[in-house]
Amino acid sequence: MGPLFPDDASIDWSANRTMKVLGRIAERATQTEYWRGGARVDERRGNYAFDCSGMVEWVLQKAAPAAGSYSAQGLGHRPLAIDFQRRIASVPPDEERRGWRRISRIEDAQPGDVIAWIKPAIISSPNTGHVGFLVFKPARVPGRDDAYLVRIADSTSLLHEDDTRVGRKGFGLGTIVVLTDPATGSPRGYGWVGLRAWTFETAIAIGRPLR
Repeated sequence: MGPLFPDDASIDWSANRTMKVLGRIAERATQTEYWRGGARVDERRGNYAFDCSGMVEWVLQKAAPAAGSYSAQGLGHRPLAIDFQRRIASVPPDEERRGWRRISRIEDAQPGDVIAWIKPAIISSPNTGHVGFLVFKPARVPGRDDAYLVRIADSTSLLHEDDTRVGRKGFGLGTIVVLTDPATGSPRGYGWVGLRAWTFETAIAIGRPLR
């Protein structure tokens, strides 16, 4: 199967406010690392240290502060992956609330949208799940009506398929697979390394940060 996405050089980092912030990271980063403390950033020097939720929170603070505030509201701690998933999922399908628009069908997702899922019980990890940003529209896997490849920007210590972080950790791009309900198009599972490894069913939400 040939590539389903254009080259990363064709990513439109000007598509919306969220993509513009991600584009600045991609352009300016001279050092990046995976850091469980949330976010430790020196933009002037190009140093970006995040975990996945810390990166998303930092980007939203700059690009869509209302969405970021709703994600953290009432938690007593910074929002983690599970919190992003739950807050996005609390928005009625295809409606807008508190700076978010929930995207119910994977084929309607766009660059700059947030994808968040809850860690499946079978996986042993201190993380609550994972969260990142789409940088291309999802691409349906040929011959299947329930699987889409999704190119994301995130912060991680584990590589995805076709990952830009070979030899390092932190901010970068990689490809996952998202499984859907064929009848509704809603996401129901994921594969961390595209189609190359196991897939897991879990609660997934996709949201568009608007303001």
